[in-house]
Amino acid sequence: MKMFYNAIIIGAGVAGNRVAEILSKKGLRVLVVEEHLKVGLPKKCTGLVSQRIKEILPNLDEEIFLNEIRVGSFIFGDKTFELRPKTKLYVIDRVKLDHFLFERASSNGAEYKFGERFTRAKVLNDRVIVETTKGRYEGDILIGADGAFSTVAKNFGLFEEGEFFIGLQSTVKGNYEKDRMEIWFGEDIAPNFFAWVVPLDSKNARVGLATKKNTLLYLKKFMRKRTKTFVEPDTCGIIKFGLIKKTVSNRVLLVGDAAMQVKPFTGGGIIYSLIASEVASLSILKAFKNKNYTEKFLTRNYEKIWREKLESGIRRGLMLRKIFYSFSDISIYIWFSVIPYFKTILENIDYDLL
Repeated sequence: MKMFYNAIIIGAGVAGNRVAEILSKKGLRVLVVEEHLKVGLPKKCTGLVSQRIKEILPNLDEEIFLNEIRVGSFIFGDKTFELRPKTKLYVIDRVKLDHFLFERASSNGAEYKFGERFTRAKVLNDRVIVETTKGRYEGDILIGADGAFSTVAKNFGLFEEGEFFIGLQSTVKGNYEKDRMEIWFGEDIAPNFFAWVVPLDSKNARVGLATKKNTLLYLKKFMRKRTKTFVEPDTCGIIKFGLIKKTVSNRVLLVGDAAMQVKPFTGGGIIYSLIASEVASLSILKAFKNKNYTEKFLTRNYEKIWREKLESGIRRGLMLRKIFYSFSDISIYIWFSVIPYFKTILENIDYDLL
C-alpha cells in the first residue's frame, strides 16, 4: 500500500528541516525531498547569526558555534567606523546546523529522499499529488522550502523575481582580530551590496561579497586588496529578497528563501527562516486538526502571522537599501563621516529584524 503523508516538504535546508522536525515530533507523517545527495551541501552561507538562535533552538549543539563577534568595522575608502552591538553575534557552521535539524527530524520519524528533484504537483479536493524525478507521492499539504528559485512556487503561480545577488566566499588564512568582523562598501568593492571578512578564529576568516554580475572578478579584486592573496571560493549562494505578494495556495505554502523571508539589507535568512518555519508548522498542525487546507485557512493561520512577525523588518530593510544605495560614493563617504554620532542608536538596533 502506497504511503500517504500528512506533509510533503521540498528542500532540506534550515526551513525545510525545521518544519520537518516540528511536525514529525507531533506525530505527523512527513516526507522531505531534497535534490542534493547530502544535507547542508553545497555550502551557501556565511553563517552569522545573533543570540536569538539560542532562544529559538535552546538545545543546539555547542560545536555548531565557531566564534563570537563583538565588534563590527564598517569601511568605505579611508573612512572606518566601529560598532559594538549589544546583541551577541555568532559565527556558526551552517552545514552542522542543517545536520542538527535533519537528525532531529529523522529521529522523530521524518522520511528523507535525497537525490530527487521536484518536478510538478497537482492539488485535488482531498490531497496533493507530488511528482519528482524518481517517484510520485501523495499527501495532505505541500511545503515549498526549495530556495530562491523555488520550483514549487513556480508550479503554483506564487513565484516572484524579487532582487537577487550572487554571493561568493572563500576561507582565507591570515592574521585576524578574532572578535572583529569587517564590512566593506563601495562601487569598486561590491556594487549595491558589500564585502565581508568574518573571522572563524585568529588565523582563518570567511571572506566574501555579493554582486549582481562579475562576482568572481570583484572577489578576486577585493581579496587582493584586503588579504593580498586569492583563494578559490568554497561557498556560493543566491541572495534574493523583496516583499512577496502571496505565500499560500490550496494545500500549498512557501517558507524560507522560497517565500523571500530574507533580510534585504544584509541578505541574512537563517533567523527569518526559523521564525517563519515555526509559524508554518503551527498552521499545518492546526490545518491537520481541522482537516482544512484551503488557501483561506492557510492565509489566516500562516501568511497573516508570519507577516505580522517579519514584514515590517523586510519593509525597513528594503527602504534602507533604497536610500543607502541611491547615494553616490561621494555621498556615502560623507555619510560615513557623520554616522559615528549615531553610534549609540545603531548599537542598540535589533539587527535580526532589520
